[in-house]
Amino acid sequence: MSLFFNAPLPFFAGATAAATSPVTSFTHIAASYERSTSNSTTKTFTVPAGAQSGDLLILASFVDIGSATITTPPSGWTEIGNNTSGSEYPEGYSYYQIYNGTDSSWTATWSAADTSAGVVVAFRPDNPITTVTTEQFKESDGPSTLSDTISSVSSTNAPGGRIYMYFLTGRMLTSYIQNPTPSFSPSSGWTHVNGDPLFAQDYMDYAYKLASAGDAFVSTTISTDDQGRQGQHFFIVNAI
Repeated sequence: MSLFFNAPLPFFAGATAAATSPVTSFTHIAASYERSTSNSTTKTFTVPAGAQSGDLLILASFVDIGSATITTPPSGWTEIGNNTSGSEYPEGYSYYQIYNGTDSSWTATWSAADTSAGVVVAFRPDNPITTVTTEQFKESDGPSTLSDTISSVSSTNAPGGRIYMYFLTGRMLTSYIQNPTPSFSPSSGWTHVNGDPLFAQDYMDYAYKLASAGDAFVSTTISTDDQGRQGQHFFIVNAI
């Protein structure tokens, strides 16, 4: 008589695979910054310290030249939106991805060489992400005070974890920035993270607000007192 020590367990009628719980909230983890004070078409972004597989990463890249575009996007990222129609002020792109836990950096190629700034921000979901959607991308750039609003038009309560996101960059050369330390005036609940300055007149700031599943949509206006050459992105990311 033969004995089978590794025989598979029997399948019982009615048994089902364990269901994956939906995302209900996020935690902010960390950010990493890209700086180029010399002209270059390639920009390399690194994974934030402490990021792990399954984290939601959000990337913003700005270059200080008008009408420039990204010709080779960073591999593995999905575009959220861009501002590439300006003639003089910083142009930029924003992306997201669910981190695979192995990549240490990503490179984007721009159509023109110039100075640049960028940031990758990591957020951790409370459960594995199955679906990501984005909405209400807003952008602006120029020499005057920037202000933008996320409105409540066609928006619902958070379907899962929700991140309201804002990025602000100034020109990457000192002589053109009138206010190197801008202030934000967002609605209640936002966290403003000061950028990682290479020197006093170089910044890449961001702000975020986290919402949990079922939270009501919050209409928000963010403005900055900076009046130098600058660009901003303002949008929402949902995940379930």
